[in-house]
Amino acid sequence: MSNPKTLSPREAANRLGISLNAIYSLLWAGKISAQQRQNRWHISTTAVDKRLAARKLGQPSSEKRLGEK
Repeated sequence: MSNPKTLSPREAANRLGISLNAIYSLLWAGKISAQQRQNRWHISTTAVDKRLAARKLGQPSSEKRLGEK
């Protein structure tokens, strides 16, 4: 991506350690800050970093890989 302050869904999923389907679920549910331009999602690096920090603090998240319980 050209903007270092945004990530593609694949980059965000890799950074969060979740599946691509899980990141799209978060996007469609409005649970992660992003913009859709020209049919492409641009996910805020700040939003991804906040989710990572929340996970480290033990806060629950809906970011499980498909098939996990």
